[in-house]
This record gives sequence, C-alpha cells and structure tokens, in this order.
Amino acid sequence: MLEKCRAGQWSVDELDWSCPPPELSPARERIVVQAFTNMAGIEKLAGALFAVQRENVDDPVLKEILQTFVVDEDRHSVAAQRLANHYDRRRLALYRPDPALVRFTPVFREVLRQVPPDVATTYIIVGELVLDIALLRSLDDFVSDEMSAQAMRLINRDESRHIAIDFHMIEHYCTASYREALGR
Repeated sequence: MLEKCRAGQWSVDELDWSCPPPELSPARERIVVQAFTNMAGIEKLAGALFAVQRENVDDPVLKEILQTFVVDEDRHSVAAQRLANHYDRRRLALYRPDPALVRFTPVFREVLRQVPPDVATTYIIVGELVLDIALLRSLDDFVSDEMSAQAMRLINRDESRHIAIDFHMIEHYCTASYREALGR
C-alpha cells in the first residue's frame, strides 16, 4: 500500500486550469465558491486528523502511509481553494470558511488526541465516508463542470486509499491481540 500511496501522488498544477468556468447565476456562484472554501477547511482538518492518527501507530510503514495521507489532504485543500477561486468570477463576497468549522477544528483534533486510537479511527472513517465521499460527489454533481470533475477524480482516487487503510485499522482494532494490549 505504501508504494500505491507514493505512486498515486499528483500535483494541483497537473489539472487543466485553463478550462473556463461555467456561467453560474450569482446565487449559485456564491454557493459553489463557499462550498469549495469550506471544503478547503475540511481537507485541512482531515490532514490534521491523519497527523494525530500517525502519532498513535507504532508500525513504521503505517506511519509513512499516514504521512502520505497528510500530504494528500493538504493537496486537496489547495485544490479546493483553487476551485473556489476558479468559480469566483464576479467576486461577489469575501469568502471565509464557515465559523462553526473554524471553531470545530481544534476541538475535534484535541478529542482525537484524548480518545483511544480505535475510537479516533472510527471518527476518522465516518468523516471520510460522509464528508469526503458524499460531500465531494454532491458538490461535483452540483457544479457539473469539467474543472471540478478533473479535481474530484484525483481526490477520490486518494480517498479510496484512505478508506482502505481506515478499514485496515478498524480490523486491527478488532483483533484479540489489540484488546489484550488494551487490557494491560
């Protein structure tokens, strides 16, 4: 899996940013730009969560895999912000991440530091499934544009690796050896 993670790295600059944005109504433009702005914040949070998860594992290969996930999420955040800028044709507002997301981020990161690794992993996998899979696909469908589709194809490819490791971690935390180690 580590080799897949390394081989799957890509650059935001590889996307064809010359694609013109679609004609959006002002209301739709506001929604799209705000959604991508929030996505950038969510992806930063995901990177921070993988960094916390990396702190909780002993296996050096798994640590390296999780480090590639931190890099992936940082790249996703950059891509989301560039998408927000791409669709912000009229400059209708000054977009910032939702204040609730900003307040939630440090609190959630601290929660993951304080709960057992199996609980933290459960939170992470649920977040990956709900936010990255459902949110990204819904946003891509809503925008319905080639620029977004290019980015989402690559982001979803990364997310499939993340989900695979999340399930691997869940399986590990369900083993008798892990439960025994917890009991000590």
